[in-house]
Amino acid sequence: MTIKNTFYTDWDYESVGERHLPENEYRNAFEVDRDRIIHSTAFRRLQGKTQVYVTGQSDQYRTRLTHSIEVAQIGRSIANYLNRSTPFLTQDHQIDSALVEAACLAHDLGNPPIGHKGESRLNELMDPWGGFEGNAQSLRILTDIVRGDRRWFSNGGMQATRACLDGILKYKIVGKKNSAQGAKFLYPEQAKILSWVHADSKLDQLAQSGKQIRSIECAIMDLADDIAYTTSDLFDGVKQSLISPGQVEAYWQDQYPSASQSLRAEVQDVLKDKYPMSRFIASLIGRWIYAISLELIEEPFLSVPRYQYRLKIGEEANAELMALRALNYSLIYNSDYVRIPESAGVEILEELFLYYRDAVLAKRKVLEVLPLPVGIHDQHDEDQKMRIVCDWVAGMTDNHAIRLHAYLNE
Repeated sequence: MTIKNTFYTDWDYESVGERHLPENEYRNAFEVDRDRIIHSTAFRRLQGKTQVYVTGQSDQYRTRLTHSIEVAQIGRSIANYLNRSTPFLTQDHQIDSALVEAACLAHDLGNPPIGHKGESRLNELMDPWGGFEGNAQSLRILTDIVRGDRRWFSNGGMQATRACLDGILKYKIVGKKNSAQGAKFLYPEQAKILSWVHADSKLDQLAQSGKQIRSIECAIMDLADDIAYTTSDLFDGVKQSLISPGQVEAYWQDQYPSASQSLRAEVQDVLKDKYPMSRFIASLIGRWIYAISLELIEEPFLSVPRYQYRLKIGEEANAELMALRALNYSLIYNSDYVRIPESAGVEILEELFLYYRDAVLAKRKVLEVLPLPVGIHDQHDEDQKMRIVCDWVAGMTDNHAIRLHAYLNE
């Protein structure tokens, strides 16, 4: 007998567009969300997209795909731990781990080739037509592209549930004009789907003011992402010998003296091969998860349980997470090993974008080996055409972009 989970309502399960499922469907709505994401082309393409190190530099690094899988594993573990340890949750009133997995697996679907630098440059190039933002693009993929027909007006895409879409919406400011959250925004045309995700217009107004409005599943996804990239990027950097014991000790003393002595000692043991890196990372993730709890919100934005709890992480665990994240930014992300191939990749991305822009808007002759983006029609206006061009370029893997670019320079 299936136990009804009262943590979710029919409103949470409602989907964008009608779903056509068999009468004997054994999965719940969130399991369908997760499975459709896993089997999507956009998800498969993540295997060829940069996480930190441009794909092809080595065969051991995380890609966007392996990163997303790790985020999903950590997110699922956080949900399971909270369900078993939190007095607010019971067997028939708990966070759905499949929903958390879906949000985690989908959170980077919209990221373009060449990592965050590629995302920043694509945003600059798309500035006249509404910009580009990875989180907004993930939403667009789920609502317009996955299982869709690439029409401008959405047919529901993969017909995701309201709770699933809300689970990836870390940022809810519509348009680039509002700088309250910097470069984090939704596309202007996504205002309609945001209003559908929310219960009333008041939430939209709060979001536009810069107020952080997130469901508990979104909060779990975001924290799982922080934990995953902080630990895995450090792991890959150590394996590539990008940092030495002396560099790290100097960094702690000069730039991050608040790092705990115990964490410093652990990192030094790993760098000096006194302790296996994999076991260090596993122990970090484990103790950070055990430090996570739920806090009841006195005045939630919505009456549904997804908005009634706040995610908390213990002070010591959070300090460790922030210290290692800062270490990565200073010694790994800014290293020549990362920056030089990244810069070359951004140039490739820019040239491809400009080529397709001119081919579509100026109708310049195109090379046979570089076909035009699919789905552009005469009835589309310039903004619509360029959004599809952006979809086309952003959807490329690193290697595919590099190969296409080579044809431009033959």
